[in-house]
Amino acid sequence: MLVTSQRYRGYLLPSLDAAESFAVETFLTRTCNCRLHQQPGDMRRTPVVVVDNGASTIKRQFTARGRLVPNAIIRSKGDKTTYFGHEFAACRDFSSLHYRLPFEKGYLVDWDAEKAIWDGIFDEKFLGVDPSAASLLITEPYFNPPNIQDVYDQFVFEEYEFQAYHRCTPASLIPHGQLFAKPGQPRPACTVVVDTGFSFTHVVPIIDGAVAWHAVKRIDVGGKLLTNQLKELVSFRQWNMMDETHIMNDVKETCCFVSQRFGVDLETTRTRRSANPKRNPILQEYVLPDFSLNTRAPRPRRG
Repeated sequence: MLVTSQRYRGYLLPSLDAAESFAVETFLTRTCNCRLHQQPGDMRRTPVVVVDNGASTIKRQFTARGRLVPNAIIRSKGDKTTYFGHEFAACRDFSSLHYRLPFEKGYLVDWDAEKAIWDGIFDEKFLGVDPSAASLLITEPYFNPPNIQDVYDQFVFEEYEFQAYHRCTPASLIPHGQLFAKPGQPRPACTVVVDTGFSFTHVVPIIDGAVAWHAVKRIDVGGKLLTNQLKELVSFRQWNMMDETHIMNDVKETCCFVSQRFGVDLETTRTRRSANPKRNPILQEYVLPDFSLNTRAPRPRRG
């Protein structure tokens, strides 16, 4: 939503191109039933910071520069170093890391931890622009409780002093992006978005550019559940990896894939597993890092 209360007054300035600004205005009018407020005569371009504030990672985009940052405070077991969000890029020992996550069950509840992470990504040296001279577009969870939304508004305007601020769900932006912007083809009137995140998977129908909230379905399956399942599977069959969340998450993201031909892939695995495993195109070999000679696992090798 666009905040225009007496406590927080934000302006959605024409910092985006005309088409996208109109799309955002249409979205706000249809879904939030609110108006865009703009300072009279203020037509200057304002830098826009786009933040996809996920429960596992933060995707931050400013101009053409994108950045992926862990949304966590991470403590290394080896040297006892604590890393706040973007500082994790300096970590070299990924064994038995301890995570403090601001999100719990898909919703932002630990604002002290989140502020420590946001202080890093919204820092002028890291961001490349003063937040007080920029606008912010940030995503929020589906069905975000109003009390959590109020804290979002407070942090954005009081702590970081952004000029303008728009908060919305990820699926709400899909109709206004470039996904369906093929020349000569009309935009579809109805769209179904399957948004799989860290904690949940949401199936979101969009009709005429607006989310049909009464038809949104949530499945309690996300990346966290899959990583935990993989940890238990490997620990039971091979080696105890229950404390190696980072490594097993890397195994999942590096080796696992969504089968486009499930029956064919399953049959390939069954027939070639016993005959000649090395010729199996699905089989992969992942070498665990020893954090001595190699700090990161090498790329897996297919059979």
